[in-house]
Amino acid sequence: MNFQINEEMKKKIFVYGASLSIAVLIAMFFLFFDRVVSVLDFLLSILFPFLLGIFIAFLLHKPTKLFEKKLFGKTRLSQNKKRLLSIMISFILFLCIIVLFFGTIIPSLIDSFRQFSENFTSYWQNLMDYATSLGTKFNISVKDIEQMLNEGKILDTLTSTLTKYLPEIANYSVSFIRLLINLILALVSAFYILLDRESLVRGLKELNYALFDKNTANFLTAWTEDAKLVFEKYIVGSIIDSSIIGVSCYIGVTILQIPYAPMIGFVVGITNVIPVFGPFIGAIPVIVLLLLIDPIYALIFAIFILVLQQIDGNVIKPIVLGDQLGISGFWILFSVTIGGGLAGVVGMFLGVPVFALIYAGVRDFSKTRLEKKKVKIPEKKQAA
Repeated sequence: MNFQINEEMKKKIFVYGASLSIAVLIAMFFLFFDRVVSVLDFLLSILFPFLLGIFIAFLLHKPTKLFEKKLFGKTRLSQNKKRLLSIMISFILFLCIIVLFFGTIIPSLIDSFRQFSENFTSYWQNLMDYATSLGTKFNISVKDIEQMLNEGKILDTLTSTLTKYLPEIANYSVSFIRLLINLILALVSAFYILLDRESLVRGLKELNYALFDKNTANFLTAWTEDAKLVFEKYIVGSIIDSSIIGVSCYIGVTILQIPYAPMIGFVVGITNVIPVFGPFIGAIPVIVLLLLIDPIYALIFAIFILVLQQIDGNVIKPIVLGDQLGISGFWILFSVTIGGGLAGVVGMFLGVPVFALIYAGVRDFSKTRLEKKKVKIPEKKQAA
């Protein structure tokens, strides 16, 4: 008796085998979650300089193309020399911006932290005096206020944090050297990526079409182009937007004569890159800090940051970022929450564009499948 496997049986075997393999991989992932995380951490630590190099190349891609086309486009230099000179100019400008940033901001931040640690005791006494005056108005005894503050252990927590971490800054020399080595490797990697970007892209396309059928490869190629545009617009736009907000906050706080303007502007600018939660993450600790100094400062800053965030959300962000993500506010909140749970602050920042691309891929796939099945889902009209 001859047993033959027809095409239909082959398809079923492939589908069932793939489903079983995926189920086993998912089960293994959850059963050995700790080991998987440790392996991923190890791999990320090794690949970090190269991932950073890809990020730097991503940032410098457009400036390099601009210099290559506008500055050297009409010269008689060879294409390789045009590319090389454009990359060198982009790197010089990038390094100048980094040096200027650290040379200007870091000394001001260190000075602000030093002044705050030196004056912390007097700030705490100011808060106690203000709380006592409020307690007198609302018939709350001083002992109750002191007990409430002591139960929260605010003073102990802040004091231990300042005592523990400020002296340890000098002990980070080894970490600084490691970071410097990784930065050098990242810059070298970015240089070669920009220099050979066409050959690298061509190699990835060849691999794509070698591994998948033509329709799938076309879909992945189009999806990769969308990913490039979204990340380019989102990441660069977020950095520009946060820089504008940080500088604006520094200028505004300086005009309002609120102390520690460099530190406040830095905190607000850095946290502003996080969608949805960023303004709160940056503003709340600053308000708490200003409460220790003078509650009037905290009130003025709260009003100022509220106005600044409204200007950012309604004017600056739409101009700089535009509507590139194509997802609703609910999905933005969802992606920020999930990204933060998986990868912390970096996940909160990158969760939105990553989810937007996944969402777009699933949407296009569903649309193609529905068209093949000739199924049309009617849109639900809103009630009048």
